Amino acid sequence: MLGKEETEQLFRQQAEKMHRLAATMLHDEEEARDAVSEIFERLSSGAIRLPQEKPESYLYVCLRNLCLDQIRRLSLRERMERHLTMEGPSLTPIETEQNLLIEMMEYAEEIMSPQTWRVFQMRFDEGLSYRHISEQLGISQVAVYKHLAQALQLLRQQFNPKRR
Repeated sequence: MLGKEETEQLFRQQAEKMHRLAATMLHDEEEARDAVSEIFERLSSGAIRLPQEKPESYLYVCLRNLCLDQIRRLSLRERMERHLTMEGPSLTPIETEQNLLIEMMEYAEEIMSPQTWRVFQMRFDEGLSYRHISEQLGISQVAVYKHLAQALQLLRQQFNPKRR
């Protein structure tokens, strides 16, 4: 693990370049700053250990992977929302959409098995990756995928019968 001074020096040397990379990938300045901060927080806490050879390259790989995870998470969230909407964009009042969302969540909690419900919550409420869910629950990533597929199928059948 790097010392505080070494980490600060590395931050001063690499942060701006890393920010540009993250901003290019995420298309959002604030998200990019958060991603760079996350990498250096992980580095200072010991969650990331830099190799002796080419430590800067390793930092960039870590940042790239973090950005890709964020993009994937966003893409999946957007896909889920698209699958759960009735027919394309909705122009209904916010209260109606909120009531539908509450109804969907209550239905999901009632109809899904406890394991499927937990996986569903971890993925969409907490935004965890398949890998993190599988590690926390002690199940395979394939099992996580199957639970999520089952959850989405149950919701589609109940709330969007045209898309079976």
